[in-house]
Amino acid sequence: MQIHDNPTLKAEARNLNFYYGEAKALKGINMPIYDKKVTALIGPSGCGKSTYLRSFNRMHDLYPGNRYEGEIRFFPDNTNLLSPEVDPIEVRMRIGMVFQKPNPFPKSIYENVAYGLRVRGENNKRVLDDKIEHALRGAAIWDEVKDRLQDLASNLSGGQQQRLCIARALATDPELLLFDEPTSALDPIATGAIEELVHEL
Repeated sequence: MQIHDNPTLKAEARNLNFYYGEAKALKGINMPIYDKKVTALIGPSGCGKSTYLRSFNRMHDLYPGNRYEGEIRFFPDNTNLLSPEVDPIEVRMRIGMVFQKPNPFPKSIYENVAYGLRVRGENNKRVLDDKIEHALRGAAIWDEVKDRLQDLASNLSGGQQQRLCIARALATDPELLLFDEPTSALDPIATGAIEELVHEL
């Protein structure tokens, strides 16, 4: 592994505050996120880790009364992700997220992974097949589902659903991937596979 003296910035929180209504949940966060590096957030339950992560892909916009102050700069184009001029859908195309609780779509295994690719206009079956297989392999679930890709995702076990959600996030080659305790529902073997995947990425 190459060690760089001056790692490249991928994103940076600058004096970031976040409010749920009147309650201030994040206070003056300044934090660099480096390209091609793993950045881990460690802290007690309720300290704001998930709130911080969800700020990056504007998940808080989905609920009224939430508001941001400060900036999250995203590189190399130096976009402020929190700017009202920036479309949250565009942000989510560039930044993938995997939640603590798996949330597969009510579709087949295949269509769950294909979803983001189809949103981007990809309809070539060969390209879809290749990307879907690659993503499912990356999420350490290909061998378990390769013969049942048309089955409903909801038929999978909890751990399999979580790995499917990771595959769905990987399929679109996001620039930044946010994991919110994605292995908390997984057994040690599946957890090890996901840790290996993160290292590989």
